[in-house]
Amino acid sequence: MTAAFSIKRSRLLCALAIFAPLTTLADDTLVVTAKPQTAVTPTDGYTAKTSQSATKSDKPLVLTAQSVSVVTRQQMNDQNPVNVNEALNYTPGVFTNFSGGATRYDTISLRGFHGGDVNNTFLDGLRLMSDGASYNALQIDPWFLDRIDVVKGPSSTLYGQSIPGGLVNMTTKRPQFANEGHFRLQGGNNNTMGGAFDYTDAINDEVAFRLTGMTRTSDTMYDHQREERYAISPSLLYQPNEDTSLLLRAYLQKDPSGGYHSAVPAEGSIYSAPNGKLPRSFFDGDSEHNVFKRWQQIYSYELTHNFNDSLTFRQNASYTHSNTDLEQVYQIGWTPDYSMMNRWFSAETSSLNAYTVDNQLEADFNTAALVHKLTFGLDYQSFTNDTLGVSAPASQLNPYTGEQVTPVLDDYTRTPNTRRYRQTGAYLQDDISLDNWNVILGTRYDRMVTKNTTPTDTGRRQDDYISARGSVLYHFESGFSPYVSYSDAITPSTLQDSTGNLLTPMTSKQYEIGLKYQQPGSSSLYSIAAYDLTQNDVTNRIVQGSYNEPVGKVHSQGVELEARSKLTDRLSGTAAYTYNNLKYKETVDGTDGNTPYLAPRHMASLWAQYDAGLGINLGAGVRYIGKQWADNQNTLRVPAATLLDASVRMNMDSVAPSMKGAYVQLNVNNLTDREYVAGCYGTGYCYWGTERTVVATVGYDF
Repeated sequence: MTAAFSIKRSRLLCALAIFAPLTTLADDTLVVTAKPQTAVTPTDGYTAKTSQSATKSDKPLVLTAQSVSVVTRQQMNDQNPVNVNEALNYTPGVFTNFSGGATRYDTISLRGFHGGDVNNTFLDGLRLMSDGASYNALQIDPWFLDRIDVVKGPSSTLYGQSIPGGLVNMTTKRPQFANEGHFRLQGGNNNTMGGAFDYTDAINDEVAFRLTGMTRTSDTMYDHQREERYAISPSLLYQPNEDTSLLLRAYLQKDPSGGYHSAVPAEGSIYSAPNGKLPRSFFDGDSEHNVFKRWQQIYSYELTHNFNDSLTFRQNASYTHSNTDLEQVYQIGWTPDYSMMNRWFSAETSSLNAYTVDNQLEADFNTAALVHKLTFGLDYQSFTNDTLGVSAPASQLNPYTGEQVTPVLDDYTRTPNTRRYRQTGAYLQDDISLDNWNVILGTRYDRMVTKNTTPTDTGRRQDDYISARGSVLYHFESGFSPYVSYSDAITPSTLQDSTGNLLTPMTSKQYEIGLKYQQPGSSSLYSIAAYDLTQNDVTNRIVQGSYNEPVGKVHSQGVELEARSKLTDRLSGTAAYTYNNLKYKETVDGTDGNTPYLAPRHMASLWAQYDAGLGINLGAGVRYIGKQWADNQNTLRVPAATLLDASVRMNMDSVAPSMKGAYVQLNVNNLTDREYVAGCYGTGYCYWGTERTVVATVGYDF
């Protein structure tokens, strides 16, 4: 293990220096609240004390033997993210926004693994049932969320299929038995406009409701592109007694225009092409074939019943229906003389239906001095996605004059395709405590079936897999909690190779050691984690042709540091540092020893929120994204970038007491308007980073 984590001493000292002031100023004050904070109660401030995501039961983070980061509602309110990508900007081990200003999908990489961008997101503990082999990928707006838990490392033992780097579990706002409301209007650059509301109250002693909604439109930073979204989420909570609860939810979202999602070559972004760089507003598409529409519906429920003090049953289930419609022309590289861009055309209509259910039976009991929390689970998830699509050459484009040359895009014959995926799993976990010791042992069996049907062929693949995890943690009375853990995962997919065959599932295993610190009575939490992670049977995406190809293994070693602290009564903040060393191993394409693209070795961030008095709150942040490779052959680097963000909020009751609850807020991301490349899928497909965004908010909380 020592050799696995060889990092230059100076780098580690620099990282620790970020955290030293926070540790020195840690808040020692015991905060007394009316109700203890749990994983499903509203978060308060910048630090969550507990989480369900790592163990599927409510557990203090300082006692969780795994690296888990939580983005709270307060942090989202202060930073005002427009998508989950932005909400995770200040989280260690997480690289988001590598598609830059293209916000159609949530692109999230954890510990260097991005899993096709869509295979690592969950909503209220259940997988978001996107189809990574199509354009039908779900997206949840952060206005509907109370918290975002980022669980790092393989997590198949509890969740089945999982990418090696971990998962992102989004928790929606729940109905409350107390009156609470929020309303806001927004406007910003690029003709951005929007509004949102959120209201919850009790109907009677047993029933509470919540209704949340939003709308937003924007012309985006790209020419001839706009985004438009409407979403609403009603929910109803029934609690006849303290032992039983039933939560019903619906999430309805319509995106009539999904904005831009394309890229530019490295020649023209990272460095100049013969005729100069391409502007960040560059649009490589065709106005007659420029469509992305998404209409998604998620209906879910959570049932909890305590049979007695020792036995609890939980059932979470959801049904998802999602339609998408895409027509897009996009560049695939320069002609040899750099006078024109070759282009490709893709079109797809898609209709996805998905079901998920997770049944859990939890038993609390003792054997001699050992205290057990035993969880047995059965879960099932499946989707069927019917698509009608085409992929073919399109006309060439002169990016500087807009001239297009033959072949002219015609109506191509679309091919029907049906993809089906089914996973059935059974898992068992024992969370054992003995005095200050905590041990978790878990195992799981999965059967995964993938089927792909075209007019000429049917491909089917079945895989059976047993996963395991284990961890040991010791909690000192002083607040320190060292731990060591092991976990593994399997990542099946509906992806195909160039011949149409379904790809072999990827498997992974990880060893992690870490240390957490939370001073008794304090809400501040500090952590450091070091890991050694290997994934087998890795594939790479081939953009032109829309298929994947086998590569070999990827070995990831790294260190993550995080501090979430209330430094004083007026100052709160979060700080993070990530060191991630990714390498290909035993490859078949000559990349052995190289670093995969979309994997910066160093990342760091710092955000501080300060109550300046007189009703004014100031926020400021800095994000550093280190150098990364533009291609797996490691021929070209994407330069590092340092980005500044800021916010200012004024509560209007400081001006007039009668305006209590009203406020105005201004958020600016990329304050200096830094021009940078966010990431590349090879040298032919690089994404410009988001330009400076300015959003003003007028709101009312009641």
